[in-house]
Amino acid sequence: MNTTFLLMAQLGKAVVHLEDISNEFFGLSATTAKNYAKAGRLPVPAYRTCNSNKAPWLVNVSDLAQYMDKQRDIAKRDQINAA
Repeated sequence: MNTTFLLMAQLGKAVVHLEDISNEFFGLSATTAKNYAKAGRLPVPAYRTCNSNKAPWLVNVSDLAQYMDKQRDIAKRDQINAA
């Protein structure tokens, strides 16, 4: 099964608010995640749909899935190398 489709099924949409996923997927509070997004320090692209500080930060689920798959590959490689 494809990670992107699994995340879309779990989250219910293709684009999600950063604050809705920040703790579960990045271990960051919503405020910290927003600050990281402003500084370009998140491991996935985050964006706003308009030039307003009040607009929510958004993340595309396919970008999140690619990040998760990459992290899984790193963990598998580390486990194999540790054995």
